[in-house]
Amino acid sequence: MGTLRLGARSVSIVRQLHRCFHTFMSFKSGLLVALFLATGCADQLVLDDDGALLVIPHEVGSQGHIIVQATINDHGPYRFALDTGASISVVFDKTREQSDLELLAGEQVLVHGMIGSGHFPLTNVTEFKIGNESWSNARMASLPGNSSVPTEIDGILGVDFLRRYAVGVSAQDRVVRLYPPEFVSNRSYSGWHSIPLRKFQVGQGTAYAYSINMEINNIAIPAILDLGAGFNLMNWRAARAIKVKPKGAMSRKVIYGAVEDARIVAELDVKKLKVESLHWRNRIFFISKFSIFEVLDLENKPAAIVGPGLFKDRDFVIDFVRNRLLIRAGK
Repeated sequence: MGTLRLGARSVSIVRQLHRCFHTFMSFKSGLLVALFLATGCADQLVLDDDGALLVIPHEVGSQGHIIVQATINDHGPYRFALDTGASISVVFDKTREQSDLELLAGEQVLVHGMIGSGHFPLTNVTEFKIGNESWSNARMASLPGNSSVPTEIDGILGVDFLRRYAVGVSAQDRVVRLYPPEFVSNRSYSGWHSIPLRKFQVGQGTAYAYSINMEINNIAIPAILDLGAGFNLMNWRAARAIKVKPKGAMSRKVIYGAVEDARIVAELDVKKLKVESLHWRNRIFFISKFSIFEVLDLENKPAAIVGPGLFKDRDFVIDFVRNRLLIRAGK
């Protein structure tokens, strides 16, 4: 048997093992194995700092971004936003210049964001470091930063970086936890809901976006999980399908993206929505046209984008290996 490392919440594990032992003592040995598995005692651990490669503080930006600090070739620290809606990690031009990064001659990459897409030059980062975690020879897109996003962040950590880990975000502790992918994927956890993630190929490349199945007024809507989205968003087809009357025109409100900005045309107050066994009430969705729906072939279907604000005060973990989203059960 392997050694079980006990951390800050080890008392929960001990209590669970104690419960499992008493369950065992209450039945005949011939029923032990079936009961042990059925009661969830075989592999139900508590998800905490044990096994995390990195635990680092985060802050929430004015646009709802989850922001962590990182260094580029020993320059910095710089502020990077986590973004599962970005197909590649990004460094803005001002940050690239400050850290003495050169553009790769003749090399460009197509960058897909939730709001816009475009071709941008590449740069190579010899060592990108977040806490004690290092990413060597990282190829990042260099964006000019024409929108308002770069005023509070210096770059974006996209799916190409995040998929190297299982990524945990704690609203309660205000930290980001990076786990080895296999550490989370090989286990199940007590006190956490498991939500399936669907992979959408982004364009013709090898990048993916991830969605959850959301239900509003008995209408199923694929919702792209975008950590870079400070707001919950949907297209007009989704708004019409759920038959919720918009609050009214909002022509002056703008959602800022790394590539482009989008003007919000209306606002919806969704009284109740369902994701698997979880229910949320009174969530605001903004309506506009978002280019990612075209990239994912969803422009003619009801579709939405949900950010970390959907979960509010609940912790969550993205398990890219098993394509699932773990959400801590409410108290």
